[in-house]
Amino acid sequence: MRVVRVEGGSVRPLGSWVYVWVDVDERAIVYVGGTGFDPELRAHLHVTSEDPDHGRVRATVPHHDERRFDVLAFPVPDHVERAKAKEALLAALSVRGLFVSDVGGTDLPNLTAPMVSAIEQRLRST
Repeated sequence: MRVVRVEGGSVRPLGSWVYVWVDVDERAIVYVGGTGFDPELRAHLHVTSEDPDHGRVRATVPHHDERRFDVLAFPVPDHVERAKAKEALLAALSVRGLFVSDVGGTDLPNLTAPMVSAIEQRLRST
């Protein structure tokens, strides 16, 4: 069973995720994000919403509708702030030359090392 909490007319997320959009054909990361909502819903909004705050991939990735993507989502533990997890993942990917980011480095290697390893494996196998 899965519980979706709704209070005051709004959905209240019960989880936290960071996610990476990988262009399958180019084997390249095109976007890194974080969300409290289900990653599948968030991916849907990225490509369908005309609001650039929700449809960021649609707004920022050229020819998004002609490309194939895998979205790799990783849960963020409750004791880690999602923004810090995203910042740490961006920094770890930047250090490895997998994604260029202007985000400074937050050091959360126990969290990011398995994520980066999974991303590298996916980039090799697509």
